[in-house]
Amino acid sequence: MRSISLFASWPALAVLVLAGCGGEPSSQTNASNTAATNLAQPPTAAKPVNDVAISEKAGEIAFEYSWPQAAAGIAELDGWLRGNGERLRKETMDGGRRDQAEAEKAGYPFRGHTYEEHWGVAANLPALLVMQSEGYVYTGGAHGMPIVTTLIWDREAKKRLATDALLDRAVLDRGLKDRFCAALDAERAKRRGEPVKAGARDQLDEFTRCVDLAKQTILPVSLKGQALDTIRVVIMPYEAGPYAEGIYQLDLPVDAAVLQAVKPAYKSAFVQA
Repeated sequence: MRSISLFASWPALAVLVLAGCGGEPSSQTNASNTAATNLAQPPTAAKPVNDVAISEKAGEIAFEYSWPQAAAGIAELDGWLRGNGERLRKETMDGGRRDQAEAEKAGYPFRGHTYEEHWGVAANLPALLVMQSEGYVYTGGAHGMPIVTTLIWDREAKKRLATDALLDRAVLDRGLKDRFCAALDAERAKRRGEPVKAGARDQLDEFTRCVDLAKQTILPVSLKGQALDTIRVVIMPYEAGPYAEGIYQLDLPVDAAVLQAVKPAYKSAFVQA
């Protein structure tokens, strides 16, 4: 069982989660600001060196968005990413300028707006290109929040897919639940420096019980580069632990139980790890 975590210790940041893991591809959800700690700061994870980027900076308003050549080389996907990036750039810059003008009019400090998102390749296969983005957003509130977005591109159909097009979440939940919960608790214990004890008086119950796997960001990835051999589960802050613990990202090898969850049209893209 493998467990990989990213952003293990994020500084306090404002809330926006982008997760293309079900329903329409690349859906997005907004959550409210809930804690007043530090202002937004960049994550400590290394940025990918991408071939295509859109950026703009105007004083305390900054925008960065990038994607790799693996996606830029696909005309239809490149067009979607470019359009999405331009839309986000406009929203960021316009929103920042609007809030800055309101702050100046009201006579209080403008804290700035920042949006940063960088796409990376999670699987580059003959039939499918799987990507995951990482970044963060800050819109002048008490703090900001990391961004995680997923995208699956079907090369033959020339379209984006939701994870649900490849995997039956209910079947996946049954097949992965025990391994997933064990991996989550192992990672929690690593970060906290003590075992997770459900029901313990000195541990919050909401951060010791297992989270609902089916409701998390899920995407199939390739760690060996030959086929989809791993199921990645990304859990945003506050879901599995307090904000300071950041994002939990767990990589679980594909086994026979997981293969039962793969939909017939994409069986050939998966393999047991």
